[in-house]
Formats: sequence, C-alpha cells, structure tokens
Amino acid sequence: MTRSVPIRPILGVLATLALGGPAQAEAPYDSYMGRVSDCVVSAASLEDARACIGIGTQACMEGAPDGQTTVGMMQCAQAEAAAWDVLLNAEYQRARDVARQGDTAETQPEFQRAAETLLEAQRAWIAYRDANCAMEYAQWGSGSMRMTAGSSCLLDMTAERTLDLRAYAGGFGNR
Repeated sequence: MTRSVPIRPILGVLATLALGGPAQAEAPYDSYMGRVSDCVVSAASLEDARACIGIGTQACMEGAPDGQTTVGMMQCAQAEAAAWDVLLNAEYQRARDVARQGDTAETQPEFQRAAETLLEAQRAWIAYRDANCAMEYAQWGSGSMRMTAGSSCLLDMTAERTLDLRAYAGGFGNR
C-alpha cells in the first residue's frame, strides 16, 4: 500500500501566532519566487543548490513595496518557504520512486524497506521541523523578530531537506 506523506508547513501557525490570522503570501511576494525553482533545477552540485536558499526572499525584500518591514520580511520568507515546499513534495516523490525501485530489485523480501523507512524518516522530519521552528519563534518572546525568525527557520529547514531528498534521488545536474 502506498501512503503519501502530508507535507504541511507551519506557515499558518506562524502567521496565526504573529498576526492573528491565516498566512497568505500574496503578490507582490509570490512574483519573486520563480527564481528559486530555476536555480535549483540548474544547480550542478549540492553546493550550487545551497546558494539558491534565500534568493527569492532577498529579491522580494529588495523589490516588494514593504519588503524592508518586519511583516514584509516575514511574508517574503513565507513565500519562499512555500516555493521550497512545492519542490520538497516533488523531490520526496522522486525519492520514494527511487526507494521503491531499490526495494523491487532486492531479492530478499525482508530487506525491502527503503520506501517504508523513507516515509518514517519524512514524517519524523516534519515533526522535528515544526517543533524546531516553533521553538525558534518562541525564543523571541513578544518581540517582532519572532515573525522573521520563525519564517526563516521554516524556509531554511525546508530548503535543506529538499536538497537532501534531491541528492538521495539522484543528485544534481543529471535530470
């Protein structure tokens, strides 16, 4: 039986805590995020791909009308985290396909656990990311930095996991 992993970023939780309402990264924020996917797809190495982390946020903070405000910075980071979440889901599916192929190629059924353990690892990672970023958010108490710290944590952790899964599924520059 194939089960999909619910990949739910905590953007809504952070925005609810910070602003008292749902997270909505909207234009003009989303318009800066296409470069994230383009950068990752063209990356020839893990190091090149790591350089992609933050490029959407930086462009957004420089170009969005309120990009230099605390709320604007948070919205920019949330928009990039959402872009990375889309990439994360695609890379997770590729990693699952690779794991399933490995399980199928194995001649001893008792060792056919790659897809199952990847699912377990992804679920554990989601719980860890959410708790870690909630901790980062809480660290700032009632200060306005909590919004950008929580959003940046979510962005960084989601991007790094995306790159880990991409490497697991076959690396860079060969797709």
